[in-house]
Amino acid sequence: MSGPNQFQRVFPFVPQNTDWQTFNGNLIMYYTSEPIPITDEANWQITAQNIIQTPAFSRYNIPGPVGFQNWQDWANQFVLLINGPPRN
Repeated sequence: MSGPNQFQRVFPFVPQNTDWQTFNGNLIMYYTSEPIPITDEANWQITAQNIIQTPAFSRYNIPGPVGFQNWQDWANQFVLLINGPPRN
């Protein structure tokens, strides 16, 4: 299942326009009631794994970090599933 999401109308941050520290911080800011850890970029998989294990995110079928080469690729998928496909 993908967007519209139960949290916000959209998650307005895309990985192409930011660094990991900012993206991770925005996740924490937008989803304050969820246990999203602060990690450095080298450990982004910990945050991704934590998100997929959180019941509030489980309805979106967000993939785990395995198989993604970098956090941007995983975060692109996260944003797509949370927001839904782009509208023209």
